[in-house]
Amino acid sequence: MLVTPTPTVANQSSTVTSVMTESTISQDVKMDEAFIDYIDGNQIYEAMTALQSASPGSYSISTGYNAKPKEEADRLTALIYKAPKPASEKMKAYRTAMMDALAEMDGNTAGFSRYRDAMQTVILAKNAAESEMHSVGSFLVDAIHLNGLGDDVKSFNVTETGLHIFTLHHTGDRNFAITLKDDDGKYIALLVNEIGDYSGKDSERLTVGRYWLNIKADGAWTIAITQG
Repeated sequence: MLVTPTPTVANQSSTVTSVMTESTISQDVKMDEAFIDYIDGNQIYEAMTALQSASPGSYSISTGYNAKPKEEADRLTALIYKAPKPASEKMKAYRTAMMDALAEMDGNTAGFSRYRDAMQTVILAKNAAESEMHSVGSFLVDAIHLNGLGDDVKSFNVTETGLHIFTLHHTGDRNFAITLKDDDGKYIALLVNEIGDYSGKDSERLTVGRYWLNIKADGAWTIAITQG
């Protein structure tokens, strides 16, 4: 069941401001930010790093070698397929390196060694992509990052008055809705209200203070908050 937003006059004015400000931000940078935010929020790189220590175990006629690492590789591959597509060549190379490494974890004993070797390419590609993001002054550097699984309530602090951009991602089948409120519990805006997988942005003009996000979700979600 979709959440019905409470109309406010303040929310209407912020929409006009966001159109003016968004045009000044590089589209490529925004796409790369969305990709990295998704990877970080779902802890994909951390899981791939942990997979390096997986053991082939003993061979079995029915299951082959240790089947769990391959299942984990398949899970991570599926997550990356759902990630927002990056724009820059170095960020695309990072995505490709991750996919290539996970493909090596095929359940054969040699696949474990090939995976560890392929992870060295992933590390180099990750460092190159993130270095480029910092060099172009990415908005991601000063972003507030929130992530979780299912329904939750999160708070964040605004230290400078101005337009704030919310980059939102959700992997799930049911309603994904986020309501923004001030520290007194007063409704400010409904940032998203969609069904299933979602990747998108919203923006609100906020003053200095503490704010709350009431999150309704059935899957993994990430939120990045940057000042426009």
